Amino acid sequence: MIRVFQVKCATEDKKEIEAQLLKKLHMPTKDLLSWSIHRKSVDARSQKIFFSYVIDAKVKHERKYLRHKDVQPRPNEHYQPVSSGHHPLIDRPVVVGFGPAGMFAALILAQAGYHPMILERGSQVDTRTQKVHQFWQTGQLDPECNVQFGEGGAGTFSDGKLTTRSKDSRCRKVLEELVRFGARSEILIDQHPHIGTDAFVQIIKNCRNEIERLGGTFLFDTALEDIQVKDGNLVAIQYHNVWHPCTAMILACGHSAKDTLLMLHAHHIQLENKRFAIGVRIEHRQDYINQAMLKEYAHDPRLIPARYKLTYTASNQKGVYTFCMCPGGYVIPAASEAKHTVINGMSYAKRDGTNANSALLVQVDESDYGKAILGGLAYQEELEAKAYQMAHGYAACCQLASDYLDHKISTAFGAVQPTYALGTQFVDLNTLFSNPINQALHEALENFEQRVPGFVSSGAILSAVESRSSSAIRISRDPQGMSSIFGLYPSGEGSGYAGGIVTSAIDGIHSAEKLIEYFEKPQYNLEKEGCE
Repeated sequence: MIRVFQVKCATEDKKEIEAQLLKKLHMPTKDLLSWSIHRKSVDARSQKIFFSYVIDAKVKHERKYLRHKDVQPRPNEHYQPVSSGHHPLIDRPVVVGFGPAGMFAALILAQAGYHPMILERGSQVDTRTQKVHQFWQTGQLDPECNVQFGEGGAGTFSDGKLTTRSKDSRCRKVLEELVRFGARSEILIDQHPHIGTDAFVQIIKNCRNEIERLGGTFLFDTALEDIQVKDGNLVAIQYHNVWHPCTAMILACGHSAKDTLLMLHAHHIQLENKRFAIGVRIEHRQDYINQAMLKEYAHDPRLIPARYKLTYTASNQKGVYTFCMCPGGYVIPAASEAKHTVINGMSYAKRDGTNANSALLVQVDESDYGKAILGGLAYQEELEAKAYQMAHGYAACCQLASDYLDHKISTAFGAVQPTYALGTQFVDLNTLFSNPINQALHEALENFEQRVPGFVSSGAILSAVESRSSSAIRISRDPQGMSSIFGLYPSGEGSGYAGGIVTSAIDGIHSAEKLIEYFEKPQYNLEKEGCE
C-alpha cells in the first residue's frame, strides 16, 4: 500500500476525497482498489478552508505511483510485541502508579502474560472523582487522592489532549487501545485529537477491567512507602507498613509524588535536575479566541472552538510558551499538598464552556533554583506555598493581564469572568515570581498582544500558580531501561521521560518492553494468589 500526503478537499464527503486523490495521482479509477483516511487536518491559512488528508491506498502499479510527489510506501504501524527474556522472575512485576505510563505499562505486561500487580496511592476513578469535586466545592483536600493522585493520573482531569510530536511507532498502539476502551474512533485520524475529562473516566475503567481479565491485580489507596535494596538489586517494596518481595518494578508515580522521589534519593538512586516550567493560566472568552484565530470563520462549526499555540524567547533567553490550551474549558484547583496552591486547566468532551484557558509558562533551570539535587522540587514548593499565603487559602491568585503589565492590583474583572471553583484573590503577581520570570512573562504578553490583538487587552485573566506542567527531576536509567538500582524501571512524566498523555503512555510501553526483554514470565500459582 501507499501513503499519500496533502490530499486537499473543501468538504468531508468521501466521494469528493476520492476524486481529489485520483486527481492528485493522475490515476484512473480502475487502479484504485481501496483507501482509508490516516490523518485529517484543517488548512485555514488561505481565504478558503480546506481539509488536508493523509490517505492510505491499495493500488495497482504501486511502483508507478510511488514516483509521485507526496507519496511513500505505507509504513507498518502494527504493534509488534517483544520476546520474553530468559532471566528468572520469581515474583510478579509491580507497576507503581496508574496514570498513562502505568496504565500502558500494566496493559503490555498483562497482554504478555506477566500478571502485573498495580499499586496506586489514590482511589478508583469514581471515588477519586467524588473526592476531587468535594475539594473543588469545599476546599477539603485529600493529600492522597486528588487531581494529581488516583486512578488515571493527572491526565484524568485535563482536556485529554492526545497531540504529540513523537514519531514513535508505539503511538498508534496507544490510540488504538484507547479506541478499544471507548474513545471516539476519530482520534485515530484527527490532527488534534482529544478525549475530554468526562469521557476519559469510562476508558480508564475499561482498561482496568481488561488488565484484571488478563490476570493483573490492583491495590488502590496503596502508596509505595519504601524499597529494599541488596547488593544494588531491588529485592522488596513496602506498602501498608509491610514488606513484600519484589525484584522488578516499573515506577510510574507521576510528577507530584515528591515523597517517592525523596525516598529514592535517600537510597542514593541517581537523580538529575532537569529544566521544567512555571507560570500562570491565562483565561479568555472562547468567542474572542474564535474571532482572533479564525476571523471570518469564527462561527464555522467545523472549526470551533478554536485553539492557539504561541511561543516567545525573552531577552534574558528564557523560553515562554502556551501549553495545554483548553478550548471551552475551566481553570481548576489542582493541589496535592495542604496549604499549597496549584492550578491547572481542563475541558469536557464537548468543549462548550464560555471560556478558553491555557498555561503560560516560563522555562526554569538551575540558574533559578540552584544546583542541589531536588532544588527544583523545593522551588516549586516555595512558589505554591507563597501563592497559598497570598490568596489566604486555595483561592487562585488573580490579576488582569493588563494590570500585571502595569504592576497594578486589579479591582474588578472585565469581559472575562473566572471559572476557578474555589474563588479568586486579587494580587500583584509581580510579587509572586522572581524578576527573571516576570521579565520573560511581560515581554511575552506584550509580543502576543501585538501578534494577536486583544490577547491582553480583551480582559484576559492571569491565575497562579501553574507549577506542575512537568517533572523537575529525571531518574537516570541505563540502556536496559533500569535506574541505578537493578530491577527498578523509572517511567513516564514523573520520572522525567515524557510530557503528556501520549508520550507518557509510549514510555510506559517502552518500560514494559524492557522488563519483558530481560525477564521470563514469572512462575507462580495464580489460583493460590486469588488471580485465576
